[in-house]
Amino acid sequence: MSQIARWGVLGVGLSYGFVHARTLHKDAQVKRIEDAYARKVALIEEAKKKFADLNAAKNGSGGEQFNFEDPNFDADKWVKHLESKFN
Repeated sequence: MSQIARWGVLGVGLSYGFVHARTLHKDAQVKRIEDAYARKVALIEEAKKKFADLNAAKNGSGGEQFNFEDPNFDADKWVKHLESKFN
């Protein structure tokens, strides 16, 4: 009887080890995929930022942005900006 119990425990242990190793491997693979995706997203965001900076430089805009919804909006400054841009 003890021989049967030993083999039974060995089988259960091997099964648990196999399932646990598969779970760890799958988790590691998911982590690698998520890290690769996050790296790609970061590269895309960096490329978008550089593209926007290059386009702003090409268009000659001094990077001056006007928020018309801002309660502290300065209309005189905006008009002067338009005059300097078109003159």
